[in-house]
Amino acid sequence: MSRPRILVTGGTGFLGKKVVPLLRQHFDVDVLSRSGKTEVQGDLTLWNAGLSSNLQLQQRYDLLLHMAGLYELTAAKEDCFQHNISATGMALKVCDLLKIPFIINTSSVAAAINTSQEQVKPDDLNLSQAFPDAYSESKAMTETVLQNWPSDQLQARINLRLGVLVGTQEQGEIERIDGPYYAAEAFKKIRSALESLSTLLPLPGSEKTELPLVPVDVCAKAIVKFCQWTLQNKPQGYQSFHVTPEQGLPVKEFYRSLLKHLHIPNRGVVLVDKIPEFLVLKASKMFAKLPEEQMHYLLHFPIYDSSGTAVVLGDKWCPDFKNYEQVFWSGYEKFVSNR
Repeated sequence: MSRPRILVTGGTGFLGKKVVPLLRQHFDVDVLSRSGKTEVQGDLTLWNAGLSSNLQLQQRYDLLLHMAGLYELTAAKEDCFQHNISATGMALKVCDLLKIPFIINTSSVAAAINTSQEQVKPDDLNLSQAFPDAYSESKAMTETVLQNWPSDQLQARINLRLGVLVGTQEQGEIERIDGPYYAAEAFKKIRSALESLSTLLPLPGSEKTELPLVPVDVCAKAIVKFCQWTLQNKPQGYQSFHVTPEQGLPVKEFYRSLLKHLHIPNRGVVLVDKIPEFLVLKASKMFAKLPEEQMHYLLHFPIYDSSGTAVVLGDKWCPDFKNYEQVFWSGYEKFVSNR
């Protein structure tokens, strides 16, 4: 019996390079990219993705895994629109062209960062309130495109809101500084100020905030399981999932881990959330060179409902931070020492 065949976009990125080898263990896989080194040459920013009517369009695919997109909180609105919203629309059109019945889209928890709710369900979107950055807005709009795309061909559209991807669980490997790693860079810049305090360190954050960290290799395994689940269960319509840990890392625990890693002496941490946010953002950028967009997320992450994810992946599919804390920091140090 022939194996299911999957068409993958974004297969050459940070996440995609972890996903594709795992997919090949279970499926026949063709990667679509403009690199010239993959099975299918195409560009989702072009009309019909730049695909011709040759044999590339004659293959029969069971599922399209769409991971291509722009992940950059400081990216320009035009770039976010083109690479996230428009490119996803083109991926959906490719599904129609090739008669692919299922699509899995990798979105982001950023799509709901503007919510006023303490706990967010996987399909919650707040389109009546401003987003903190063009990236989060583009991810929210991408989800609306996915949900409302007019197609008689597609049986199911599966949306995966990925948590904050960090280095691998095994070795902590990263390819750039983003997300929580910015905090390490910031603390190094204000080390002398932190060391001079003989009291509890007042740091921005809330006791309610948890960081939805997911090692990239763990996320890759989760995506492959969602592909298997989709083709085995053949769901119908639109379904969204938070690919986030059952319980995120409390901000205070992250600060403690960071201070310990940097060997900064302290009497403990007290979280401060009463100062006007614009002052926190400006001060963090001015003194610690921490991008305002990164600080905003640190202050506003809601709790993400991942109960539906546990049904597909099982309990404890995502390890607790303490289980990979050491390699998290060693991977960061290896990267900064070689850049």
